[in-house]
Amino acid sequence: MIAPPPRGRRSEGGANVAGESPGTRTAWVLDRQEARVAAGGGMVAAKTEAAAEVGAAVLRDGGNAVDAAVATAFASGVVEPWMSGIGGGGYLVRHAPGEPPAVVAYPMVAPAAATPEMFPLSGAVADTALFGWPSVVDAANIVGHRAVAVPGTVAGLALATERFGSLPLADLIAPAAALAEEGVPVGWHTTYMVARDFATLARYPATAAVFLDANGAPPFTVDQARPARLRQPDLARTLGAIADGGPRAFYEGPIAAAIAGHLAEHGGVLAPPDLAGYAAAVQAPLAVAYRGHEVLTPGGGTGGTTLAQSLALLAHHDLAGLGHNTPAGLHLLAQAFRAAFADRFAYLADPDHVDVPLDALLDPGYVAQRAAAFSPDGSGPVAAGNRERLGVRHGLATSVPDYTAGGSTTHLCAVDRNGVAVSVTQTLLALWGSRVVVPGTGVLLNNGMMWFDPEPGRPNSVAGGKRPLSNMAPAVVTRDGQAVAALGSSGGRLIMNANAQLVMNLVDHGLSIQPALAAPRIDCSTPELRVSARLPVETREALAALGHRVAVRVEDAGGSQFASPVGIQRETDGALRGGADLFYPAMAIGVPPA
Repeated sequence: MIAPPPRGRRSEGGANVAGESPGTRTAWVLDRQEARVAAGGGMVAAKTEAAAEVGAAVLRDGGNAVDAAVATAFASGVVEPWMSGIGGGGYLVRHAPGEPPAVVAYPMVAPAAATPEMFPLSGAVADTALFGWPSVVDAANIVGHRAVAVPGTVAGLALATERFGSLPLADLIAPAAALAEEGVPVGWHTTYMVARDFATLARYPATAAVFLDANGAPPFTVDQARPARLRQPDLARTLGAIADGGPRAFYEGPIAAAIAGHLAEHGGVLAPPDLAGYAAAVQAPLAVAYRGHEVLTPGGGTGGTTLAQSLALLAHHDLAGLGHNTPAGLHLLAQAFRAAFADRFAYLADPDHVDVPLDALLDPGYVAQRAAAFSPDGSGPVAAGNRERLGVRHGLATSVPDYTAGGSTTHLCAVDRNGVAVSVTQTLLALWGSRVVVPGTGVLLNNGMMWFDPEPGRPNSVAGGKRPLSNMAPAVVTRDGQAVAALGSSGGRLIMNANAQLVMNLVDHGLSIQPALAAPRIDCSTPELRVSARLPVETREALAALGHRVAVRVEDAGGSQFASPVGIQRETDGALRGGADLFYPAMAIGVPPA
């Protein structure tokens, strides 16, 4: 008689459980080979091979890093439509030797007519989608026409091209338009992404017409030699109109009228003046010193501010001395990440609408005080910093959100032969955004209103013309005036802790880019401590003994429960190394020197 398996024992994706010797279970081990090119070459990393190929082709044809990033970004919205597109927004960070670094900011913005009353609370404790805000009646801030914020991607990519590119915008849009017209092969990942949101995609006829097959089911390829293809001819025409007429062809004229008219017909408040008045901006990045390096990222109400604060706190401790992914090191990371998140949810918002202590949160004295409070032998609740100490004059209540699922975001990087480095994160926010495709345009619109706290009277509450508190945190790491890495992640609130660990893996622990991205991670964006099952059982048990609410997450070929990164590392001689997430069909492609 065969004995049944022991009750209460569970394998973590092949990882050994307590009481077992290493290697007693089969394990599915995934790995990637690092991409490499010699000095004088270039490289693009993106979340899909098709998008990375577009950017690599631009570099081969003599384009610079911004050209490659812009072309890759447009293509990403076609081949990975559940993650980003021209109906969303984002941030681009650029570093060029001898020039001031810059951020091109093109976030989504609340329509002028937006008010908290648009989203009456249902009385439930938390929503069941991306964030743990109070639940809204009919999930109107998550799915549908009222969830849409003013998109910024077209304006942002056009501005980046105008200020820093070397090729015409039309040339950079053309590959994306061709992919939309000809269609992209449907692989298993596309089928999976459509299937997981099938119920909401099917609600909207124009959306279903694009992303479901002729039978109203998720598209599926049976034979790779004859793949099903995802074609988006309406989107191809829209991209062609932007290529011909520039960004104003999106924000004014027939396309803008179609977007605003469709939303108004179904109860949305985004109006033609919201589109006509949208403007992207070039800004100075937030720069944080970290062990002889400088990390450049967006500031303000973004994930960049929380990334910068996390690194500033950790700079006070010897991570290298504690060792890579040791219990003591991870315990220290968790405390820094929790402190930064506590301040984020208490104080961060659009600084043009709310008094936000951006400078005070990174003040050396304040950071040192917070870092000195970390405990080596236990973990308890972490409070936000003192209002008086930070100079906060308002009495708005803090948000106390939770986190329940991954986000709809993409990340890409490009480095050219001259050492110019670009890091871009852009998003629709939730997977498939609002799920609304505007008929006749092919434009899948964001659900950016979901970033706002629907509870009135908080820093990040809904208001007309306000930028929501986003999680995007693209980063370029520099040393002695030269870029040493461009990196970033997708994954909602998981992005910030992931990016911090990527920087630490490179700087503190001396890993090259692929091992740095592939190493198991933790995440502290919830009250639980999310821990990769790839970390040893002994490490997880030690963290639990220190007082952390450890929640083990399995990572396997079906996907990761952590943020999904890509990155490019530049060595001192100019050679490039590229890396990509183990658990996502991402790709880094090098372009050898001519």
